[in-house]
Amino acid sequence: MNLDTLWNIFSGDPRFFEVKMECRRCGRCCIGTEMELLPVDIERLLRLGYRLTHFARIDSDFIKLRCVDNHCVFFDEKTRTCKIYEHRPIGCRLYPLQLSDNDVVPDPECPAAATISKREIERLRPYVYAFVEFAKITRLWLKLRGLI
Repeated sequence: MNLDTLWNIFSGDPRFFEVKMECRRCGRCCIGTEMELLPVDIERLLRLGYRLTHFARIDSDFIKLRCVDNHCVFFDEKTRTCKIYEHRPIGCRLYPLQLSDNDVVPDPECPAAATISKREIERLRPYVYAFVEFAKITRLWLKLRGLI
C-alpha cells in the first residue's frame, strides 16, 4: 500500500477502527502500554491543545504514547478510564487486536479477548497490518513537519 492510501484509510472517522467486543473497562490496555502513534493521531491530539512532549515518547524508531507511573498519560487511575476516550489513538481503538507471528490475534492479556468474533477479526485484519506499516513513517512525518 502506498502512503496516500494509508493516509486516506486512517484519516477517516476513527470510530471505524473500534473493535466490537464486550469491553470490561478494566484499564488493562492502558497499563504498561507501548502503543504506537500515527501521524493522524498526533494531529488530532495537537488540535485538542496537547503538546507533543506531553503525550508522545520520541526515543525509538516508533513514536509511542508516553507512560507515566507505568500507565498511559491519558489514563485516569481513579476512574480507570481514558481522559481522551472520544479522541484516543487508532491503535487504542484496534486493541486488543495485535500482530503476532505475522497474524492478527486478540491479546491474551485482555480479559475481553474471547468476546471478539472471528468476523470482527477478519474485518479489521487488513487495518492492523496497515497500522503497523503506517506507524513506521510517524518519526519521519514529525521531522518533515518540524516537530522534532
